Amino acid sequence: MIAVSSFTLTYIVLERSSWPLGITLRHIASAPNCDAARNFGLAPSSRGQPGYYDRHDRDDDGIACEPWPPHDQ
Repeated sequence: MIAVSSFTLTYIVLERSSWPLGITLRHIASAPNCDAARNFGLAPSSRGQPGYYDRHDRDDDGIACEPWPPHDQ
């Protein structure tokens, strides 16, 4: 039952994504953490872009998985 639900959810996400299939799959795969986003080449990322998740944006500045601490400090 869980596999069917996961497949259905993934299908819905893929169907509604405005990004190409490859980018969408990389975005989904980068969800766990910033290491995953970096491994898939989607970090750092800005709000609304592939690889951006609110939980990956420590300081809520609209940039996820940025180097920490920021280089300019």
